Amino acid sequence: MELKFAMIKKKNIKIFDSEKKKSFAVALIIWIVMNISGWQRLYFQDRHRIDVLFYKGLHLFFLYGIIYLTRVFIKKRNQDKYKTAIHIAAAYFILNIIILITIWPGAFRTDNLVTLFYMKGYFIHAWQHFITSLYYAVCLQTLPFATGVIIMQIYIISIIVGYSISSLTFAYVADKNIRKIYIIILFLTVNFLPVLSYVHSGFRITLCSFFEFLFIAEIMTAKKENILLDKVKLNELMILCILISAWRTEGVYYVVIFPILLFFMKKNIDKGLHIYTYCIVAVAAVIMLGQCNNTLNLNSSYSLTATFMPLPDLVRVAEKEGDDELLSDIDLMVDTDKIFQNPDETAETLFWRKDLIRLPYKNDKNKEYYDKYYNKYIKAYIKLVIKHPKITFMAMWNNFLASAGITTIEDDYPLIRSGIHVYDDIFEDENEMDRLLKENIIPRQAMVDWEEEKVTKEIWYKQVDSKLNEPINRNLRKNMLRIIAGIDNGGRVTFLYRIFWNLFIPFILIAFCLLYKLYKKDWFTVFIILGVVGRIPLIFVTSSAPYLMYYLPAYLMSYIVSFFIILSCIFKKYQK
Repeated sequence: MELKFAMIKKKNIKIFDSEKKKSFAVALIIWIVMNISGWQRLYFQDRHRIDVLFYKGLHLFFLYGIIYLTRVFIKKRNQDKYKTAIHIAAAYFILNIIILITIWPGAFRTDNLVTLFYMKGYFIHAWQHFITSLYYAVCLQTLPFATGVIIMQIYIISIIVGYSISSLTFAYVADKNIRKIYIIILFLTVNFLPVLSYVHSGFRITLCSFFEFLFIAEIMTAKKENILLDKVKLNELMILCILISAWRTEGVYYVVIFPILLFFMKKNIDKGLHIYTYCIVAVAAVIMLGQCNNTLNLNSSYSLTATFMPLPDLVRVAEKEGDDELLSDIDLMVDTDKIFQNPDETAETLFWRKDLIRLPYKNDKNKEYYDKYYNKYIKAYIKLVIKHPKITFMAMWNNFLASAGITTIEDDYPLIRSGIHVYDDIFEDENEMDRLLKENIIPRQAMVDWEEEKVTKEIWYKQVDSKLNEPINRNLRKNMLRIIAGIDNGGRVTFLYRIFWNLFIPFILIAFCLLYKLYKKDWFTVFIILGVVGRIPLIFVTSSAPYLMYYLPAYLMSYIVSFFIILSCIFKKYQK
């Protein structure tokens, strides 16, 4: 017996012999405690659905991922790269938690509130993509109140920001003091006002933007340091590619950029691993996720919004020129009478407030007819676009200018505030709003949300959350939101709006960087830049409303890549 024990001891058997196993053990303990205590279920109402088991399993996986990444940072804290990453991540987290406290409970909008409402019953809200609902589900099981989504988002982004900035600067910059300059500038960039506004909302565009940052940082670092891309690293890159390609469909071009970037790094790829395998899996996954989301959406209403911007102008010119057949096909899906009856309204406004879309029958018997009508509509729309290219382009161009913060200003009032509504639907004082409207301080067009969507307040208080749902200080919240939005107390734009809520500055910078890299024949960086700007023409063509939000990944990454290239030129002799 003693001999047997000695043999076991000699083998030095360990149950938790890796960080992954230790992290899973910690996650499992926390998960069990949350289940037994009922913490995990506090936010939710319908607790007897069979799919609750799926959400619980997903939550365990989520906890494991968060704990594992945190433990890796802590374990490697003595390495200069990770020590710096921890400092950056901590600074980002502390700064944004302070901002969140001032604007508590966060900058939630209608889309966020609807997703939160659906998740109370464990239902998927596929309009914002089913991945968003799954993300909300795991966050709300971890911190069971609405703002818990924002807190978890800030934590995840902190890890991404710390790791990405540290990796890039350590890979490219040899001098410690110069490296600090890079870090400070990149840190400030990820906290520019439009980025802050969406970090403190629950919109999926935020994590999409930072996952793209992580993807590009990983690729650039691996290329510079000649890091061996083994199976684990390629799987990580593939998953990131799938997320940024599928979560918002305008990122789909990354399934093309991904293999091109890997081609530049083929010498770094472990022998026996095939680039094409990973790329095929990525493409298949993106297609599958897209089909899954379309199925959950039940109909094609969401995809129809991609045709909205030039639609009213095209319908009116078609009616004027007697294109009855094309108009008839358009009218199969869209109530064209609503367009004629409301000549000053956009299709986006008519969609939300006037039932522009003819709602399809939901039963399987009529699905084939709906698909047939949808295909006819798309063909008619394309024919009108080809027939009237100038009208189409001008509608899209004016929408882009408004998104870019150029034509959103009339008499110094921001008529469209790029997705951050300074005048809060939930907490703004009604008497103050009535006064501003009565005195014509605020243009009535800018107050559509306030006047026609007061239901938001009811959704928040009665249907979304009853815990920690009041601002800590309403005046402080109001003032901080207006600083972030670049608006003064009178509702007029400040210089902050003109500088930060402006797409032209980063897009011009990245255009010059692209020309410079083309001149230098630095093809790897050229394709990095093409990845950054690739979504711009796609959004230009398909955007249905003038929100900077749609361009946020391009906005953020244009600044980051541009600043990085400019700094590399200035401090060229300090490069590795």
